[in-house]
Amino acid sequence: MNTIQSFRHRYLSVIVVGVLLSACGNKAADPTSQPSSKIVKDEPVRPVRTQIISNEAVGSILYLPGEVKARFEQRYGFRVNGKIAQRLVDVGQTVKVGQTLAIMDSSDVLPAIAAQGAQVEAARTDLALQQAELKRVIELSGKGFLSAAALDRQRAATDGSAARYKASQSQLASVQNNLAFQTLRSDKAGVVTAIDAEAGSVVAAGQSVVRVAQVGEKEIQVSVPERSVKALRDAPSIVALADAVPGKVYAAKLRELSPSADAGSRTFAAKLTVTNPDDNLRWGMSTTVRIDLEQVQGIVIPNTSLYTRDNQIRVWLVDKPTQTVRPVVVQLGASKDDGVIVLSGLKPGDIVVTAGANLLEPGQKVRLLESPVVVEVKKP
Repeated sequence: MNTIQSFRHRYLSVIVVGVLLSACGNKAADPTSQPSSKIVKDEPVRPVRTQIISNEAVGSILYLPGEVKARFEQRYGFRVNGKIAQRLVDVGQTVKVGQTLAIMDSSDVLPAIAAQGAQVEAARTDLALQQAELKRVIELSGKGFLSAAALDRQRAATDGSAARYKASQSQLASVQNNLAFQTLRSDKAGVVTAIDAEAGSVVAAGQSVVRVAQVGEKEIQVSVPERSVKALRDAPSIVALADAVPGKVYAAKLRELSPSADAGSRTFAAKLTVTNPDDNLRWGMSTTVRIDLEQVQGIVIPNTSLYTRDNQIRVWLVDKPTQTVRPVVVQLGASKDDGVIVLSGLKPGDIVVTAGANLLEPGQKVRLLESPVVVEVKKP
C-alpha cells in the first residue's frame, strides 16, 4: 500500500511540473503578455523655416556689356596711291569742314602733269595747223582749184585734230585731279578718333588714314545672345550704366539689330541710341546695358529651398495638419536676385521649406520655427 501511494505522489509531481513549464513557455511566447524588449527609435522633429507660395509679378533682367560709339564716323583715305608726306591732325583734335588732314608726296604726280601738259600743247599746235590748212583749202576750192573730196578730207583731218586736243585736255585735268587728291580734307566737322596711317607710309587708294567722328548723337554697341534677340526687341525699358560716370543712368533705345549672327561668337550685333547723352559719356567707354524684360505673374522661391536627388531638383512641401513633409519635383526658370522662378511643380498656397531641406526625409515631422511668411503679389 505504501508503494502505491508513493508512486501516485511522484506521478502527480511530474504532472504539476509539466503544467508549470508549459505555462511558463506559453507566457514567454505571448507578445501581449509583457512589454517587448525591442526599443523603437523615432525620427527627431526637425525645426524648419517656411514660406507660403503666392503669385507675384516677376520679370527677367538681361545684362550685356557694351561700348560707346559715335553715331556717324568717317574713315578718310586718299583717292590715289602714294606715299604720305605729312599728317596734320592728332587724335582728339577737332576739325572743321574742308580742313586738311594729310598730304601725300607729289613727286610722282608732277612729272606726269608736265608730260600731259606737253601733250596738250602739241595737240593745240596741230589743231591750229589743221585749221589754217582748212581755211586755205576752202579758198582754193572756191576758186575751182581743188575738188570737193580734197575739201572733205581736210575737214575730217581738222575735226580729228580738234578731238585729239580735247582728249589731251581731259587727260591733263585727270592728272591735275590726282594732284588735288593728294591732299586729304574733311567734308564733315568732328573729332579725330584714330590715326590709321603715319607719315612715310605707302597707302593704296581708299585705305583708311584718319577717322573722324561727328559730334552729337552717341550709341552703344552690344552683342546679343541668340536666346535674347526676341527679348531685346520686346523690351519695354533699356538703360546703360558707365563705370566712369557713377550715379548716371543713360536711357537707350534699339536702333539697329543685325539679321545674322556672327560666325565666331554666334551673337547678333545691335546698336542702341542713347537718348540723353552728355559730355561725360565719351567714345570708347565700356558700359553695362540693363534690359528690363516684360513682367509676368509667376512663383519665386529662395535658392535655399532647393535640393537635388536622383538628378532631379525638388522642394519640400509641408502638410500643415500632420506637420510632415513630402518632396515635390519642380522645373526652374530664370534666376533672380531674390531667388529663382518656378515654372511648374508648385501652386499658390503651398508651404515650402526654405531652410534645412537637405536634412529632411519623406514623411518626417517638422516644427515651424515661425509662422510661414506669405510672399505678397507685387504689381508690375
